[in-house]
This record gives sequence, C-alpha cells and structure tokens, in this order.
Amino acid sequence: MLVGMGYAFIELRRFDEAILAGKKALRQNASFALAYRCLASAFGHLGRGAEARDAAARMLEGDPVFTISGWIDRGGQSNSNLLIEGLRKAGLPE
Repeated sequence: MLVGMGYAFIELRRFDEAILAGKKALRQNASFALAYRCLASAFGHLGRGAEARDAAARMLEGDPVFTISGWIDRGGQSNSNLLIEGLRKAGLPE
C-alpha cells in the first residue's frame, strides 16, 4: 500500500512525499524492490543523483534482470509517465 501511495505521489509531482512513503515501506521490509523503485524515481526527479543511483542499485539486487521496457511490456504502470521518467533519470536500464 505504501509503495502505491508513493507512485501516486510521484504522478502528483509530490516527490518528497513519495520518498517518505518509500522509506516507510522499507522500514517494514528492507528488501522490498518496489520501494526502491519508488525511491529511485522520486530521487531522480529531485536531481538527487547519488541517492537515485543507490536506490536503483538496491532495486536491481532484488530484480537483476529489470529493464524499463520489459517492465512496461509486462503491464508495469505503463500510464505512469512521471514514474518512468524518474526511473530513467535514476539510470535504470532501458
């Protein structure tokens, strides 16, 4: 639920709130790849490159074959343009 809220905050351009939601989700489960995806996108939008890359790397630890295009093809938030743009800014593989 927290990650879903984080994704919604990203689409509303409320990136700081998305970060809070993502971090709260990680306090409940420190290896939750979806929370790192949320953080990577939000940090990317805020220009916090080091934190975005760190979140992206942690996400890839849990899902090493992740690509943005593969995720979209599988139906992953294909209508979430800002989320996807943030993932690109974080340096996740296309």
